[in-house]
Amino acid sequence: MRAGIVFNPAKADRDALAAQVESAQPIEWSEPVWFETDADDAGAAAVRRALDEGIDLLLVAGGDGTVRVAADLVAGSGVPLAIIPAGTGNLLARNLGIDVTTLRGSVRSAFEGEDREIDLGELEVEAPDGSRSKHAFAVMVGFGLDAEMIDRTDEDLKKKVGWLAYVDAAGKVINSLDTVRVQVRMDGGRTVRSSVNTLLIGNCGTVTNGIVVLPDAVVDDGMLDIALVRPKGVRGWMQVGGYIARNNLLVTKLLRRTGRLGRQRTGPALGYGQAKETQARLEEPRAVQVDGDIVGKAVALRAFVREDALVVRVPKRRAGLGLPV
Repeated sequence: MRAGIVFNPAKADRDALAAQVESAQPIEWSEPVWFETDADDAGAAAVRRALDEGIDLLLVAGGDGTVRVAADLVAGSGVPLAIIPAGTGNLLARNLGIDVTTLRGSVRSAFEGEDREIDLGELEVEAPDGSRSKHAFAVMVGFGLDAEMIDRTDEDLKKKVGWLAYVDAAGKVINSLDTVRVQVRMDGGRTVRSSVNTLLIGNCGTVTNGIVVLPDAVVDDGMLDIALVRPKGVRGWMQVGGYIARNNLLVTKLLRRTGRLGRQRTGPALGYGQAKETQARLEEPRAVQVDGDIVGKAVALRAFVREDALVVRVPKRRAGLGLPV
């Protein structure tokens, strides 16, 4: 057995990572093979080289962009993906209960955890000039508040204060965020026309700092969750804030985890839905983010789910509770 380790040198310290791998790796395993990412391709070449080595486990130490690229390339290979969180958001790791606070904890889970099959999303983007592009996603895509916030986040500030830089960007964006007319169609059903300032399509429901924005999202239910954010004035934003606040109460999270809450209700300021495929057409172009990376402007989107496409190494669960050990 042998592990392949792909790491982003701007995010992860190889020496520190190597020390933890040596401590956690089973004694009978062969020496791991190491691959450094290249900023020009977000780590794609490094992941391909690792898979070409015939590895049995792929550890990826980097931010959400590196994890997204690795997830797309390793999907369907049968090789488990172990995430070593080294970014600002670490969104997929958070949604899977992987330790985002200590290097030791995440490396330990990589070798001692269990495999879990999860879904991946696929997003097709139509740009204003008619060109099209495809992007895999593990967490969430969309336009509006989240995309504009990411686009305006100061990278130097993010290096200094981490996720708090997003709060600074949100304050700059929220008052100037324009609405756009959209047509949305889910699973070939009726077309919904609405004016929104944000549309989210997610495989996972938790974003930066553990905030739940898609409360019904489950990474392995074969569905994508959709949110249309459409507040009108201050009162509308207060309604949106109320939804999010309630969904992030500890008691709400526990009740939802134990299956004692029904699906999230739709209101005038915030609409929810679920589908295997979602199409949206915008009257005006908007910047689109994919797992925290801006991929350009779009006038149309199509997102669909790839069921059980990815095997991820996650912490072992306590029997009956579904909680990490």
